[in-house]
Amino acid sequence: MLKRKRQQKYLVKRCLELRLQLYAFADAGGEDALHKLRVEIKKLKAFSKLTKLYKGEKAVTIKKNIRKIFHRAGIIREASINLQMIKQFNIHHPAFNTEAKGTIQQETAKFRLHKTDYNDDIRNNVKSFLKSLQPVRNHDIKHWFTRQLKKIAGVVTTTSTDQLHEARKRIKNLVYMHGILQQRLASALELNIDYLDQMQDAIGKWHDTAVAVELLAAHSSGNKAKISKLHKEQDKAGKAIHTMGDDFLNKVVKRD
Repeated sequence: MLKRKRQQKYLVKRCLELRLQLYAFADAGGEDALHKLRVEIKKLKAFSKLTKLYKGEKAVTIKKNIRKIFHRAGIIREASINLQMIKQFNIHHPAFNTEAKGTIQQETAKFRLHKTDYNDDIRNNVKSFLKSLQPVRNHDIKHWFTRQLKKIAGVVTTTSTDQLHEARKRIKNLVYMHGILQQRLASALELNIDYLDQMQDAIGKWHDTAVAVELLAAHSSGNKAKISKLHKEQDKAGKAIHTMGDDFLNKVVKRD
């Protein structure tokens, strides 16, 4: 049984960490704080899915204001990643470079302007979660994990790459939620967390290559050789994922 007290402790920790990263980024900037802030919101999103096991459609969701924080942080992070890729792949596009830097400056300024409001929004959303907590039966948790694993398997064991990014989100949710479980239940699930981490990391690298291909195609005209090379790397990364995902359901469960 996943007790209310354990859920409460987890949520309080998430709230404190999220507010810490919020002020760390607003005060000093930095990609590390921004990344950690987004990860904490992802953990809250994952937790909201777990609450559906006992709240159904009435489960507490991530409020609109929290989604705004996540979205604004995402805009800044995307612009930063694009700048890194411009440098990595020697893309000469001054206008795009200037636009990305401008986006970071403008959105960071807005972020700092609203940091007190964001802090209040975070506390209020976590309070809503805390008021709604109920124990979760082990059977329901196991069923939820099994259902998620089957959905992931349906993606990583095929040759299509259309749903890989969504599969990665599901994997992260499983890893996040595995961390909240008491040791006995976590052991009973017998999940190979290292394998799941390797899988999501491989999908992440594939996704980065896909983004680089789009960026080069849009802002590096005439560099067909480099784009072709990246396409090959993307295809290779996709095949590696499906090779790793072969017999996924047996690999993801530890066997003695």
